[in-house]
Amino acid sequence: MNEVYVLRQQVKQFVDQASEKELEMVYHLLEAGKTNDWWDEIMPAYKEAIDKGIQQRDNGQWISNKLV
Repeated sequence: MNEVYVLRQQVKQFVDQASEKELEMVYHLLEAGKTNDWWDEIMPAYKEAIDKGIQQRDNGQWISNKLV
Protein backbone atom coordinates (compact mmCIF):
# COMPACT_ATOMS: atom_id res chain seq x y z
CA MET A 1 0.00 0.00 0.00
CA ASN A 2 1.31 3.43 -0.77
CA GLU A 3 1.70 6.04 1.95
CA VAL A 4 -0.88 8.44 0.49
CA TYR A 5 -3.57 5.76 0.53
CA VAL A 6 -2.82 4.93 4.17
CA LEU A 7 -2.86 8.61 5.09
CA ARG A 8 -6.20 9.13 3.32
CA GLN A 9 -7.69 6.19 5.22
CA GLN A 10 -6.43 7.56 8.53
CA VAL A 11 -7.85 11.01 7.79
CA LYS A 12 -11.20 9.52 6.78
CA GLN A 13 -11.31 7.56 10.01
CA PHE A 14 -10.56 10.69 12.00
CA VAL A 15 -13.24 12.65 10.14
CA ASP A 16 -15.82 9.95 10.82
CA GLN A 17 -15.15 10.28 14.56
CA ALA A 18 -14.57 14.04 14.77
CA SER A 19 -16.74 16.52 16.60
CA GLU A 20 -18.44 19.36 14.76
CA LYS A 21 -15.77 21.80 15.95
CA GLU A 22 -12.98 19.51 14.74
CA LEU A 23 -14.69 19.10 11.38
CA GLU A 24 -14.95 22.86 10.98
CA MET A 25 -11.25 23.28 11.77
CA VAL A 26 -10.24 20.60 9.27
CA TYR A 27 -12.52 22.09 6.63
CA HIS A 28 -11.04 25.57 7.06
CA LEU A 29 -7.51 24.19 7.00
CA LEU A 30 -8.15 22.35 3.74
CA GLU A 31 -9.98 25.32 2.26
CA ALA A 32 -7.09 27.65 3.12
CA GLY A 33 -4.74 25.33 1.28
CA LYS A 34 -6.72 25.83 -1.93
CA THR A 35 -6.43 29.62 -2.00
CA ASN A 36 -3.67 31.39 -3.83
CA ASP A 37 -0.85 33.03 -1.95
CA TRP A 38 -1.19 36.83 -2.06
CA TRP A 39 2.49 37.05 -3.05
CA ASP A 40 1.74 35.22 -6.29
CA GLU A 41 -1.00 37.71 -7.15
CA ILE A 42 0.75 41.05 -6.69
CA MET A 43 2.48 42.95 -9.46
CA PRO A 44 6.22 42.38 -10.01
CA ALA A 45 6.93 46.05 -9.24
CA TYR A 46 5.39 45.60 -5.77
CA LYS A 47 7.45 42.48 -5.17
CA GLU A 48 10.61 44.37 -6.12
CA ALA A 49 9.72 47.23 -3.77
CA ILE A 50 9.07 44.82 -0.90
CA ASP A 51 12.32 42.96 -1.58
CA LYS A 52 14.20 46.27 -1.66
CA GLY A 53 12.70 47.26 1.68
CA ILE A 54 13.69 43.94 3.22
CA GLN A 55 17.25 44.35 1.92
CA GLN A 56 17.43 47.88 3.33
CA ARG A 57 16.22 46.63 6.70
CA ASP A 58 18.75 43.81 6.68
CA ASN A 59 21.52 46.32 5.88
CA GLY A 60 20.49 48.56 8.78
CA GLN A 61 19.11 51.24 6.46
CA TRP A 62 15.89 52.03 8.29
CA ILE A 63 14.32 54.61 10.58
CA SER A 64 12.18 53.64 13.53
CA ASN A 65 8.53 54.64 13.65
CA LYS A 66 9.24 56.46 16.90
CA LEU A 67 11.88 58.63 15.23
CA VAL A 68 9.64 59.42 12.28
